[in-house]
Amino acid sequence: MVNNDYAFQKLIDEGYEFKFKQYLKDGFELFKKEMGSFVGFYAALFGIFFVVGLILGEYSGLVTNLIQPALTAGALLVANDILLKKKPEFSRFFDGFKFFLPLLLLGIVSSLLIVVGLLFLIIPGIYLAVGYSFGHMFVVFLGYDYWTAMELSRKIISKKWFEFFLFFLLLILINVGGILACGIGVIFTAPITLCMTYCAFEDIVGGAIRKYQLVENKPEQIEQIEPIKNE
Repeated sequence: MVNNDYAFQKLIDEGYEFKFKQYLKDGFELFKKEMGSFVGFYAALFGIFFVVGLILGEYSGLVTNLIQPALTAGALLVANDILLKKKPEFSRFFDGFKFFLPLLLLGIVSSLLIVVGLLFLIIPGIYLAVGYSFGHMFVVFLGYDYWTAMELSRKIISKKWFEFFLFFLLLILINVGGILACGIGVIFTAPITLCMTYCAFEDIVGGAIRKYQLVENKPEQIEQIEPIKNE
């Protein structure tokens, strides 16, 4: 049985290098390898959200919030497949629904804690919003329950919290630029920034697993983080 606790504790205790520029560059290069698929998926996604908004009106936000985590997870699985040099099928974008319940629970609990934090002097909420940013990837790629995923994310990100804050602030500004570009630019910027976030997770968390992973107390190297097998 694979035990990643040692690797994660090393990250928390000893820290790690945050490669800001590398994550931006690697994420963009990853996006370019399947640009057509990413843009097609996000165009369809935003188109569906628009139609849902017209039909359901003020209730459309509920539907969007329910399904968006699973759709984001699907895009992350595609990014992981690309890094593993696999050719993802378009249907791969919808495999995130295999993790629907834990992602939904993670989204609800983390959002409640962030809102409470924002109500108390704002800063705690910002801290948690940044700190929980890897939570969904711990669920999708490593199979953790929502609370463990949230706490692992928070503890690891806290070691370089300010760097992550600047990183995510830049990603937000990139997406704002995409929205300002007649709205259509976001179908490019959304998958680009998702790939950049994935590359940060893969380097920091995946790198620690490759470095410290223990299988029956013997070191074992892995090429990349493999998605959970849920066939």
